[in-house]
Amino acid sequence: MSDHVHDCIVVGAGPAGSAAALQMARDGLDVVLLERGNRPGEKNVMSGVLITDTLSDLIPDFADQAPLERRITNTHTTHYLTDDAAVSLPTLRDYRAHLEEPPIFTVFRSEFDAWFAEQAVKAGAELFTATLVEDLLWEDGRVSGVHTVRGDLRARVVIGADGVNSTVAETSGLRTRPTPAEVSLIAREVLDLPASVIEDRFVLRPDEGVLNLFIGRVCGPEGRQGVYYTELYTNRDSLSLTSEVPVDVLQACGVPAYEVLAARERHPYIARLIEGSTLREYQAHLIPWGGVESLDELYGDGVLLAGDAGKFTTQDGVGSWPAMASGKAAARTVEHALETRDVSRDSLSSYLGFLGDEGLIETRRQAREHWAMQLKRRRALAQRPEQIVAIARRYFTDWRGAADDDARSLWGQAYVDLIEPTAPWYLRLPLGLAAWVDTLRWRIGRRS
Repeated sequence: MSDHVHDCIVVGAGPAGSAAALQMARDGLDVVLLERGNRPGEKNVMSGVLITDTLSDLIPDFADQAPLERRITNTHTTHYLTDDAAVSLPTLRDYRAHLEEPPIFTVFRSEFDAWFAEQAVKAGAELFTATLVEDLLWEDGRVSGVHTVRGDLRARVVIGADGVNSTVAETSGLRTRPTPAEVSLIAREVLDLPASVIEDRFVLRPDEGVLNLFIGRVCGPEGRQGVYYTELYTNRDSLSLTSEVPVDVLQACGVPAYEVLAARERHPYIARLIEGSTLREYQAHLIPWGGVESLDELYGDGVLLAGDAGKFTTQDGVGSWPAMASGKAAARTVEHALETRDVSRDSLSSYLGFLGDEGLIETRRQAREHWAMQLKRRRALAQRPEQIVAIARRYFTDWRGAADDDARSLWGQAYVDLIEPTAPWYLRLPLGLAAWVDTLRWRIGRRS
């Protein structure tokens, strides 16, 4: 590798890195895209759900080119699980979804990431694979390049898009390694099932897909409890079944994610959905949760963070469109800095404005607030699946007559179990009054 100074080095050829490289290469910048795997996507073999807001801006005809699996025609169906029951909340299956933009697809990242990086190369970016970044280069107090296993590369700006455990983020001093409360572990099985069986079982047309979310409580060997989330979604000729849990909950409960995943497979509801499938592969990876504590952690002298390296996710943990949007914003920041011939921290603070244009400042605020709220509410949330199933059982069996030991009306019980532990005070007051009145009327009715 030469001493040539590039305009920008992008570390990581995932959705964030490739989006940044594609944007800058199209605009005529000298861009290098580095990937530690032998090909983009090799280190991220997961299947996933791709929200295409930013992708449709970057590549309007992506649906005709990209390696996509199925288009999701429902937002998601939510189910609360106990060992022997499932409560399914209302959902919408929208058969006009194909008329709406941007669409949501299931993809295999091993295929999609390779295709997306190729678009950046076609636009003029250089791609170096099998290139692990070990450290950053510094000059006059700013980041001036990267040290790799293959040699040094220099650039005016470095964009770190190298995942949740980001070398660029840590060695630049912008942020430390995430704590267990700030990351979730996802374990995933890809289960082969013929396309015709998937379409019959889930009532789908060819190329249509669905996403199901299951929420259930897990009890550890010492009685500690936590909520584990499971997703089941359809690929072209396979299903993806996941188990997701914050790492600190995983540590506290002492129940490995793969054991929860195996238990989910055996649940009567899920077992019927995956019946006849065979295991293709097992995967696991970490995702960030809750956004960065301070926006100052996203930029420094000669360096920016994008994608998982910058902890860009929604409050629900969705990372596909925030990754691409942050990559696009980082690219525009670099272009602005090079136009002004200033790559200092002050100059790169324009990143915040470009992030705002992409809607990511508000997304980060929501994610941070939701994360902080979840930390406070976990004890209540750990009981929620059991309580929802209990209330549903009572609702669907009330025609038999109320049980003698019921102390409250159905609405009163729902308030005490589900609303009071989690709702803010300004909602608890009116809803609590309504629940009290409803219980009072219910008791009078039982005596008459």
